[in-house]
Amino acid sequence: MNILVLFSYGSLQSLDDVPGFYSDILGSHATEEYIENGVKLYESHGMPDPLGIYTNRIGVGLIKLLREETGEDWIMCIANHHVNPTIEEVAAKCGAIRPKRVLTTGLIPFDSLTGNISYRKKFEKLFRKDNRDAQLIHAGAFYKNKLFIKTMTRRAQEALIWIPEVLRDEATIIFTAHSMPGTTKAHEEFIRQYEFLAYQIAKSLDIETYHIAYRSGSPPPERWLRPDVMDVLDQLRQQNVPSVIFIEALSIIENLEAIQEITHHALNKARRLQMKAVQTDYLNDSFDFVEAMANHLFKELKIPKYL
Repeated sequence: MNILVLFSYGSLQSLDDVPGFYSDILGSHATEEYIENGVKLYESHGMPDPLGIYTNRIGVGLIKLLREETGEDWIMCIANHHVNPTIEEVAAKCGAIRPKRVLTTGLIPFDSLTGNISYRKKFEKLFRKDNRDAQLIHAGAFYKNKLFIKTMTRRAQEALIWIPEVLRDEATIIFTAHSMPGTTKAHEEFIRQYEFLAYQIAKSLDIETYHIAYRSGSPPPERWLRPDVMDVLDQLRQQNVPSVIFIEALSIIENLEAIQEITHHALNKARRLQMKAVQTDYLNDSFDFVEAMANHLFKELKIPKYL
């Protein structure tokens, strides 16, 4: 028996999960108003949590491909940071199953101190308390995977073509990612990975002008990675840039926070500034993304034909 563990910030299964999700994010600082606004956001979406349903579907697809490629039995678990089942619960469950191998991965392309790096450490510490024998493989960041870059570039190309032809040559890309608290130095590796992916996509599109931006950061004087995407839009307006393409590089799986901050706030601001604006589609459970993730996992498993 082998287990694939998918790390997730919070894959919600029901509206009943929402209050606990927001309460866990801020802990003792979570106010009733903050939690109520979170519930209203998910209710207004009118559909199940996209991060939850797409994470599960991706896992189902990866399990099928892993079984076919290895000829072995695999099961899948989603381990959440802020909702049940938590990383702690899944680690204990995996330890009790006594598997031959556990393979963990996140579904964001970069490593961050508060994300995949933290999740791996927490999982391994708890898993090894009950199981010292099973092989434990933590799949690394997949921002360099060629199939993944090709998939992201394909979405960017689709967005570029959507812009009126007379404006395409003047289109500017704004890459976005959730900001991180702290100084640039503290997040050097995350920034390096982010900039690498942005360069590869822009290069494939033959676009020389692009911008690295962040979202969700608290305003000064708090220290967060910057510039904020809204500030970048103001600068581009002053330069009379006529069209922009938003490419979310971190949250490649649709989630309500990204929808709110990019699809609603950033896109609408660009339009108010008289820019033609389009956002690349999320990868979600698309075949090309699942195929790219499977390719990445096969490499991490050191299957010879993928090395």
